[in-house]
Amino acid sequence: MAEKELKIAKRSQIMDKPLPVILDEISSSIEVAEKAAADARAAAEEARKAGEVAAEQVMKKIRKLFLKMSQDITEELKTDK
Repeated sequence: MAEKELKIAKRSQIMDKPLPVILDEISSSIEVAEKAAADARAAAEEARKAGEVAAEQVMKKIRKLFLKMSQDITEELKTDK
C-alpha cells in the first residue's frame, strides 16, 4: 500500500510543476544536447583531418622508400653489367 501511495505522490509532483518550468527544462535540455552534438561534430572533423594528415605522412614515407628501392635496384643493375 505504501508503494502505491509513493507512486501517487511522485505523479502528483509532476502535475504540480508549472508548464513554463517544464518547457524551460525541455528547452535547456535541447540546448545542452545541441551543444554536445556540435562538440561531437567538431571532434569528428578534427579526427578526420588528423587521419588525413597521418595517411599523407605514411604515403610520403612509402614513396620515399619506393624511390630508394628503385635507386638501389638501378645501381645494382648498373654494377652487374
